[in-house]
Amino acid sequence: MVSNRWTEQVDRDAIVELASQLVAIPSPSGEERAVMDAVAGWCAERGLEHQVVAKDPARPNVVISIGNADAGPTIVMNGHLDTVPVSDPAAWLTGPFEPVLSDDGSKLFGRGASDMKSSTGVMIYLMGLLQNAPLRGRLQAHVVSDEELSGRYGTIHLLEEISAGRLPRPDYCLIGEKSDLKVRNAERGLLAFDVTFYGRAAHTAAARVTGINAIAKAAKGVLALERDLDKFHPSVGQPVISVNTIHAGIAHNVVPGECTISVDRRLIPGETRESALAEARAALDALKADDPEFRYEIVADPRGDFIPANITPEDSPLVQAVQQSVRTVTAEEPAYFVAWAGATDGRFYRQAGIDTVGYGPGGENAHGANEAVYVPGLVTQAKVYVETITRLLGAA
Repeated sequence: MVSNRWTEQVDRDAIVELASQLVAIPSPSGEERAVMDAVAGWCAERGLEHQVVAKDPARPNVVISIGNADAGPTIVMNGHLDTVPVSDPAAWLTGPFEPVLSDDGSKLFGRGASDMKSSTGVMIYLMGLLQNAPLRGRLQAHVVSDEELSGRYGTIHLLEEISAGRLPRPDYCLIGEKSDLKVRNAERGLLAFDVTFYGRAAHTAAARVTGINAIAKAAKGVLALERDLDKFHPSVGQPVISVNTIHAGIAHNVVPGECTISVDRRLIPGETRESALAEARAALDALKADDPEFRYEIVADPRGDFIPANITPEDSPLVQAVQQSVRTVTAEEPAYFVAWAGATDGRFYRQAGIDTVGYGPGGENAHGANEAVYVPGLVTQAKVYVETITRLLGAA
């Protein structure tokens, strides 16, 4: 199916080699300098234009650029090289930082192999592959730190530099996080809120006389909130609500007067911060009919990290190009990534008004022992990216 001369040059072994080099360099969040130095060195050896952009010198980002910025749009590929730490080394069958291929060559094992050093390796590799392509526009790779923690030293910082005019503003962005080779044009929003339930503190001996147990009130509230949400969006699936922490009590012999829970609510397009909070209040207010002593207070977005559900419309040139590229490379109809997946840095580009699509390989055991990426998916990702880039920048 593939006739694009650049797509035909995609080299599986070269991708695996570069991915393995990245996996072999430990880079837990906060310690990304060594792996970013390696990326900058790889670029320098090949004469690729690149710059190190850092809010913190210990946590740099590398921006790689090729093409002709005056001839057309700018496409960015974004991938992160920070990983979570290794918490269970005894459970690994191989060393976490000793990249190993499975006997059949279908899996590459190592910390970060799936999340997401291998996919980022694809992006870096493509910058070299397309270095001399006659691109009518600019192609960049944003190789970032700090995705696993906050993004403030990584993608958020690059977008701040873009807003300040110190980096070029992209027209389109490709995100390589795991998507099982499905098109991810939308992500759930994130809304945290705390609920404090009020009772009346008392000595345990008087618990049934003067005490009102706030934990008992919270138990009713948790059961009212913790449930499936009967809604669906075709690009992202269902919303989610989960009660994740609870704090109450000051001593074993004191009836607790307050109990606070933290709630994590993931929103789908069409939902808002206000609608989600109103839904939560309605569920809790319904409990007052049978319990006149039921009292609570909600504090929304206590950590200031709310972000609405975000979507790049189906008629976006980027979505259309990725979908057509999937058809060309795989001879299959593209599917949207409707899965129980967390957020990616793609949400920051969409919030900045930049059309963004996630498309990445499958994998297993991300953040756990024996993490692995599926190698055939890396090759497909690379080919779909080349097809997409050359469709939008006219170098086929």
